[in-house]
Amino acid sequence: MPITINRKFTFGVAMFFHSFIIIAQYTITGGGSNCPLLALDDTPNRLQIWLVYGTENTSLEYASNSSSHTWKRYRTKALEAETLTGAEQAGTTSTLHGIEEGYGYFVEEEGLLPRYIWIIDYSRYAFSIQSLSILNNGDPCNELLLDGELTNPPLFYYTPLGLQRELKRSFEITFNTMEWSAENKLFTQKTITKTIEGNPLGQSLTPPLCDTEITLSGDMFARHFNIENTMRTETFQAIAIEAHIDTIVTNMAGPNMIDGKSTGYSGPLYIQFRPLANEPAANWYRWTICHSAKAEKKDTIRASTVREMDYTFNNSGNYTIILEVSDRTRRCSRTDSISITISESYLSVPNAFTPGVSPGVNDIFKVAYKSLIHFKGWIFNRWGTELFQWTDPAQGWDGKKNGKYVPPGVYFYIIEAQGSDGKNYLEKGHINIIRSKNVHTQITEQ
Repeated sequence: MPITINRKFTFGVAMFFHSFIIIAQYTITGGGSNCPLLALDDTPNRLQIWLVYGTENTSLEYASNSSSHTWKRYRTKALEAETLTGAEQAGTTSTLHGIEEGYGYFVEEEGLLPRYIWIIDYSRYAFSIQSLSILNNGDPCNELLLDGELTNPPLFYYTPLGLQRELKRSFEITFNTMEWSAENKLFTQKTITKTIEGNPLGQSLTPPLCDTEITLSGDMFARHFNIENTMRTETFQAIAIEAHIDTIVTNMAGPNMIDGKSTGYSGPLYIQFRPLANEPAANWYRWTICHSAKAEKKDTIRASTVREMDYTFNNSGNYTIILEVSDRTRRCSRTDSISITISESYLSVPNAFTPGVSPGVNDIFKVAYKSLIHFKGWIFNRWGTELFQWTDPAQGWDGKKNGKYVPPGVYFYIIEAQGSDGKNYLEKGHINIIRSKNVHTQITEQ
């Protein structure tokens, strides 16, 4: 029993005649147990390509404002079309039975440019998959190529001008992979479905980052006719690698340290490095740290094949940290790198502070510093008695001796330090403790 589809395509207004509009449209019915499929609308050639699954009971209906319809069909060129007879005319509708595949059909009607329908019987060109695998001589580090055995006859049609063209099939290729999120610093599993037009074998695919089967489905014309083919490869062991460097920075910084990433970190700088890669495909790691005190020269100062690495950067200069990650077979590898700058050293000593006056505001004698890797300081009174000693430049003297504030006045300091750039410091000078007479604090006599 013929099936009338609900697809009706109207070619639009053609011409005006005596205050009425001529409108024309085709309708295709039949073609086996499935609705015909509009596979391609070739608008420039005023041509539509329709697929049917079997031509039994297939008919073409043409409706317009006129009752004068002449049916024609062409094999390769509309100018060489043959005129068809036997169409059923019912008022302004004409129906042509016994449609054959491999022809272009059209109706000639006065005042209208002809529109064309090409019929392909898909049952004669059905796609099927016999086997599917990964091409062994490909480059699985950068791409995958499908191999296999297919039955994939071409679907040809001719334009009204006589040009042979191929109706391209489309297929879906599905596989799992890993996706990197820079924001969350992690890989998550993702399913990729790629639509491919033409022959699916030999098409370049982005290699998966995890073990997966690869599924080929299609073609999409077969899906419409409920005869879609699906084939899976054996599980493919991923060897493609993606890798990134993650860092945990520990800088024992005090509020008196002058720091800023724009001008470099202050040393000593302790950093833990860890790889973020598509494990378990990734399972071999190599770290390299290069140091450049001068732009024209780089020295490798550390190389290690551990998974995670830590390092303390003491010396000033520019550092490049390189991570190389390889797969289980050592066939594929990827690298990532970051740069770190340890700034030159700096030391500045204040000449006054106000302990016990306004807590939190200039109440501790501290140096301002950057990139000091060794430090030692002493405070003395005017008679040379040592009042305080410290070895951390982030710390300082609170103006006390034995838990009590010393009297206001002049005291003396000696500071020895070494910078990350190798610079040695020896600072000597005096420091004034300022305190107004009406501030009551416990004072110890020195």
